[in-house]
Amino acid sequence: MEIFFLAKFTCSYNEWKSVYDGDLELRKQFMKDDLVGKVDENKAKIKATITDSEKMEKVMSERIPQIAPKLGPEYEIYTLTKMHNE
Repeated sequence: MEIFFLAKFTCSYNEWKSVYDGDLELRKQFMKDDLVGKVDENKAKIKATITDSEKMEKVMSERIPQIAPKLGPEYEIYTLTKMHNE
């Protein structure tokens, strides 16, 4: 499943990105091919292929409370579908 996240945080983009990059092994458990882009100093956009949505929910329900005090993250999550040209 292809998804798009809009991540909002109270820390700087660089602080958030450092934590995101440090969680690579966690993300590998449920996603692949993620792309990250800076929107502004307190927002990022992420596109990824989710390989195991149940595992994602489990991992993130444990990880978000650990990083919330430092990052103050909020996520908007959207499902993407491929457009077909006919």
